[in-house]
Amino acid sequence: MLPGNLGGQGRARHTWPVAACLLGLLLLLSAAPARAESFVRRLAERALERGIQQEVRGDIAQALTSYDEAVRTDSTLGQAALRLGSLRERMGDRDEAELLYTHALSAPDSGAEAYYARARLRAASQRRREAILDLAESVALSPRPERLRLLGGWYIEARSWPAALAVWRAIAAHAEESGTEAERREARITVTALSWLASDTDPVLAGATSGDWVRRSLSRAARPAKADAQGVRKLTP
Repeated sequence: MLPGNLGGQGRARHTWPVAACLLGLLLLLSAAPARAESFVRRLAERALERGIQQEVRGDIAQALTSYDEAVRTDSTLGQAALRLGSLRERMGDRDEAELLYTHALSAPDSGAEAYYARARLRAASQRRREAILDLAESVALSPRPERLRLLGGWYIEARSWPAALAVWRAIAAHAEESGTEAERREARITVTALSWLASDTDPVLAGATSGDWVRRSLSRAARPAKADAQGVRKLTP
């Protein structure tokens, strides 16, 4: 019979290999879902790339099949849903296209593009209010200058002067940084015009003629001093 300490050492030597095997098995089981997810994503991306090549060649029927395969394989691949939606829209199936664009909204790689695509689709269907909301979301995610201009134009058409003014101020800031002289001049003129149009709803611009003494006081406080304003066309009385 082995002494107590030697018996414990023997049991420990037999226990460690078993524990190591169990640990290895657990690691394999936990890594399996990640490998499966990566494999599924690669399959979907291959189908997407195949569809893009087919679309470029003009093989629209096959492209539809490939994009549909990509979406079914990995529903989180937003670019596949966008591509499929675009083809469906070109074929006149606007309802299906809108569903696909909506599906692509939740994907981090396609949210801004999906909002933009759905905005254009809804605008074409005379659903301008919904289109403006979608375009505003797209611009919030990715403030591209051409989309800012489109949003500003839509706000002007809707006579939403304060919203249009806010957008054109952003356009003007971008133009001052990297625009041409013509773009800067256009932005300044548009901001000036929209400032006049928005004056009735702007607490500073409208405060000077308000019957409320608080608004008049705020308006006076917000105006630049005469020395600072020299040479600048005033927008307030």
